[in-house]
Amino acid sequence: MENRVLLITVRESGESERRSFLKEAEIRSLISTLGLNIVYTVHITLKEARSSTLIGKGQAEQAREAVLAFEAEEAIIDASITPRQEKNLEEALGIPVSDREAVILSIFFQNARSREARLQIEKAEAEYLRPRLANREARLSQQRGGVRGAKGEGERKIELERRMIDTRIHQLDREIKASENVRRTQRSSRERSGIFTFALVGYTNAGKSTILNALTGAETLAEDKLFATLDTTTRSMKLPSGQKVLLSDTVGFISDLPKGLVKAFSSTLEEALSAEALIIVADASHPDAVGCLKETEKTLEELGAKDKVKILVINKTDSIYDDISYAALRSSPYAVVETSMKNGEGMENLKKAMERATDEAFEDIVISSPCSASLISDLYRDGTVKEIEYGDGEVTVKARLRKSIAGKYLVFPIN
Repeated sequence: MENRVLLITVRESGESERRSFLKEAEIRSLISTLGLNIVYTVHITLKEARSSTLIGKGQAEQAREAVLAFEAEEAIIDASITPRQEKNLEEALGIPVSDREAVILSIFFQNARSREARLQIEKAEAEYLRPRLANREARLSQQRGGVRGAKGEGERKIELERRMIDTRIHQLDREIKASENVRRTQRSSRERSGIFTFALVGYTNAGKSTILNALTGAETLAEDKLFATLDTTTRSMKLPSGQKVLLSDTVGFISDLPKGLVKAFSSTLEEALSAEALIIVADASHPDAVGCLKETEKTLEELGAKDKVKILVINKTDSIYDDISYAALRSSPYAVVETSMKNGEGMENLKKAMERATDEAFEDIVISSPCSASLISDLYRDGTVKEIEYGDGEVTVKARLRKSIAGKYLVFPIN
């Protein structure tokens, strides 16, 4: 059988049994996303991290016995290891060894579709591989059957010396910067238009893309697997009042996301920073739904965007994992909306919650003045025209405008 993987889980001293269980479930999901076959799992309790191999000598021997017994072709360790530790573990086990970061990198490489995402992934991969060249040049390949390749579409002959990688990283930096400038220009154009912006954020596979599709009619890829979406997608939609807003989907978060990948996707995550309001999507069917929410909040805080969260969507309420987590999510300090994409429930409530989230920036006004085509044109440009009534030489317009620009009109706020 191809891609026979030995999984090595690492339980740190003092780590709870529940936390250990959830970590293993997550790494198994990551490996499954790559289509790899776990033939055996070695559970290791790490009392003291070894600088040479991370795990102890006896533990490495135990893993080696499993490699031979189950004819494993590759080992994946659910931890971040240094190039030196990787080299020593490979010598001890006799097969290639990948860590958690390599697994996530491979998933990102597999799922990246836009040119910008591929540039970012290539840079992150180059930075990851650079310190590992000395002991890996001989077997690096672009084929992506396993974590590092071995089987897949085409072959990648990566026998780059460090200066070649450095040159490529420099080239990638320039190309990524150019892409970021285009994105920044597009964002500036949206900001000048005065349209209110939302961004969907949350743990990977929580259902963000499915919600974007349901709200906007977009056809963004929405699969039941981790990191199905890596590219930011922005679509327009109308709220119940007729107000037009923009909604962006963003890359999902995950616990212990490698810093290199956070940096690589900084331009994608800028959508969360630039949006005026954030909608966190939480998966009620996840065994650690509350932990996923905390991880999302932690990442948003690191990005300086946590204060922008306005709405918490509790998604997949048709498959609630447990009542305690569900109750904890419902007690969150945000406007809470419950949805089930499977049953088609909650979208209207979500739209209403989004409309309430815009109230701080917008107000409804009524204008009565002599008939003027230019006035009506300006109102359409600056906001949402809700109603127009024509009288004898006069027009009355009800509109929804940003508070910052409403003052330039002779207005009477609607009570």
